[in-house]
Amino acid sequence: MLRRALLTGGAASLGLAALTPAPVLGDEVARGESATEQATALAASLRGPALLEAFVRTRGRIDGRIAHGWLRSQRSAVIDGEITPLCSVIAGAVQRFERLREDVFEATILEVAHYVHPTTGDLLDTVEMPGTGRRVNVPRYRFGPVKARFAVALDEWEEFDPPQGGSGATQFVPRSSVHLLRSIEPATAVGDGVVIRTNEYGRVYPDRSGPMTIYYREWMAWQARAEDLARNSPAVAANYGYTALASWRPWMQMGALKGHTVDSGYGAKAATWAECPPEFLELTRRLHPDVLDDPERALRSPPV
Repeated sequence: MLRRALLTGGAASLGLAALTPAPVLGDEVARGESATEQATALAASLRGPALLEAFVRTRGRIDGRIAHGWLRSQRSAVIDGEITPLCSVIAGAVQRFERLREDVFEATILEVAHYVHPTTGDLLDTVEMPGTGRRVNVPRYRFGPVKARFAVALDEWEEFDPPQGGSGATQFVPRSSVHLLRSIEPATAVGDGVVIRTNEYGRVYPDRSGPMTIYYREWMAWQARAEDLARNSPAVAANYGYTALASWRPWMQMGALKGHTVDSGYGAKAATWAECPPEFLELTRRLHPDVLDDPERALRSPPV
């Protein structure tokens, strides 16, 4: 339930090919197989730990170095089937993966998100919530660094204390017990690429015996070239599609009104902050300059 989207875009337009070395032609190429046939064969071979490692190589790196990412998303409020645009989200993250076991990786993740006007792109200070008409303050979102584990199938509980996420974390998740379900679906081939779809479902409880108070459901579809994934490299260029459903956050002040928000967006991995969208960099420079100046240090430091 701790929000940790890794974020968005068009990898080709960002020059992300620099993440991997020149292609190494394998036996499939020597046999004259098409790029689509190679992608199909590679996707079929990704099972268990091999699938997990391919996911980490698309989202981050397996060599202990940091990776960046960005996200552009549109968020709407849904009440009785009525869908009302609420804001746009432009976000970025820095993360480092560590292999704990053959079938488990742990990531240290720091995220920054900016809520902006859906048409002008101006940073929002307040927003009028549909359904209540109440104008509420829009908090600044900086979450982490926090730890998150990833596996092909993961079912675990964690205890969340807001200082773990940073000074503003109570606006998003209160002190609670969080039940997390994460999974990675079998890889599929699309043209000369491979798609790896991941699922996350977080449910928040005052304690493990109490009723659920907040939920979060996320789908990400990561795509990389099969040719890149077939190389023996720690990381590959990748982009992704992003969809999420979530109950009202505390800062929205929606009370007992039934409804939720829906996000739809896209994202990409980046080798450095310089490859992230300029509007994200401008807003982050204004509000969180330390994250841009020294991401390694920010990822090691206590939450602020």
